[in-house]
Amino acid sequence: EKTRTSNKSTYWVLFELMWRDFFRFFAAKHGDGIFRRTAVAGGQRKWADDPQKFELWATGRTGYPLVDANMRELQATGFMSNRGRQNVASFLALDLDVDWR
Repeated sequence: EKTRTSNKSTYWVLFELMWRDFFRFFAAKHGDGIFRRTAVAGGQRKWADDPQKFELWATGRTGYPLVDANMRELQATGFMSNRGRQNVASFLALDLDVDWR
């Protein structure tokens, strides 16, 4: 950037590299604890035991337009943007309380 120029592309490359490094160090620190039911904070998450919630999510029929549009795009094209993947995964685990593991 100092010898050439900085722009949106260089910003996002650095941004994504920082996220990658953060999660690598986080995983190195906590090991397989990031996949345990108690997570790294030690709390016990109450997961919903409801296959219908997963089915609604997977078929794009949750009633949340952002989630549904991304899941339907995935079904139709086999593709979903990185941001879309983050959004639908977060919704599945944090809003629907479905155990993603």
